[in-house]
Amino acid sequence: MKKHKGKIQMGIVIGIFSTILITCLISVFSQLYTENKEKEEFRQLADIVTEKTTETEITRKPNIIKISGSDVENRSEQPMYYATDYQPHSVSDLLSMNSECFGWISIAGTNINYPVMHTQSNPQKYLNKNFYGEYSYSGTPFFDTRCSADSTNLIIYGHHMNNGTMFADLCNYTDYSYFTEHPTVVLETKDGAFAYSVFSVMKVKSDDDWYRFTAAGTEKSYEKKISYAKEKSIYDTEITPVYGQQILTLSTCYGYNQDNRILVLAVRN
Repeated sequence: MKKHKGKIQMGIVIGIFSTILITCLISVFSQLYTENKEKEEFRQLADIVTEKTTETEITRKPNIIKISGSDVENRSEQPMYYATDYQPHSVSDLLSMNSECFGWISIAGTNINYPVMHTQSNPQKYLNKNFYGEYSYSGTPFFDTRCSADSTNLIIYGHHMNNGTMFADLCNYTDYSYFTEHPTVVLETKDGAFAYSVFSVMKVKSDDDWYRFTAAGTEKSYEKKISYAKEKSIYDTEITPVYGQQILTLSTCYGYNQDNRILVLAVRN
């Protein structure tokens, strides 16, 4: 009798464990399916608004310093010019499809190739909405509501998705070699396409002072902010913005602590 009762209890435990396992697997595969479906939707959007050109558009990124064993001591005198290929997108088409779109952001050789939204009256509207305003687990990159086209520091937020989409590739910038291979961010707006050179990569908390920096104020204030960014950078890029140059900040989650962020800062060329 006791043996029979023990078998029943064991069966119940196995049944409960199996149910939990199956539920977890369904949840994981469902999430993966959703992320990949949303990835495909963004790819299709990119195809729609990508301008057909006969030649690849090129933006040039100055002031990256060549570092090798033979020229380390003289590297400040030997700038190396990198070129980054990017495929232009029709911002006018994007605006006609959704007036809340600000433009398009891309980094050659990465998964970062998305529209950027801007909703001043609803700051986090696109945190969980796709370009068309429908619910989306991945969301869509969006500007800080305090920013405008002429802000000193343009702050863009994007999710860190497990399948490597959205702003997940920003975490690769913790590796210096990744920075040298992907030194330029391109932001396309109705005013044109602009290249920004990465000059700092910071690991911060979600309440870091940098998030409060959108307007320069004085030259002294600007230089103080840049000095802060350079000091906190996890490596030296040998690039220092000067007063009057616009900054572009890309922000996403980093690691397992929900308050950890990684910031990739770039200066407009």
